[in-house]
Amino acid sequence: MATFPLLSTGAVAQYPLVRSTDYAVEIVDFLDGTNQRCLTRGKRLRRWRISLALLTEAELEQIEVFFDAAQGDFGRFTFTDPFTGEAVPNCRLGNSSLTTEYNAEASGKSSLWIEETNG
Repeated sequence: MATFPLLSTGAVAQYPLVRSTDYAVEIVDFLDGTNQRCLTRGKRLRRWRISLALLTEAELEQIEVFFDAAQGDFGRFTFTDPFTGEAVPNCRLGNSSLTTEYNAEASGKSSLWIEETNG
């Protein structure tokens, strides 16, 4: 399984870093206006927003190549949680497209979401 690329500093992400956790809940609405909520999976899944700035051309190219190899948001890979250092298998990109900006030498940037999946 592929692994999300590291920056030249050895870090997987830069600050500010956002991590969220959510459960999949299905809501059934009834005719009387009430509703019932049911968990559709018992495991909470994590999401990370990776904002990258001041990247070199080589680092941006590495992110672009990884995005293409992962086939956008279809491919699965292992991602290292920047908060815990834990390797999280079965992650996918949360974006169907990738935008990278080449502003000047060593000042490119990009942003993307990583989502944990059930497998």
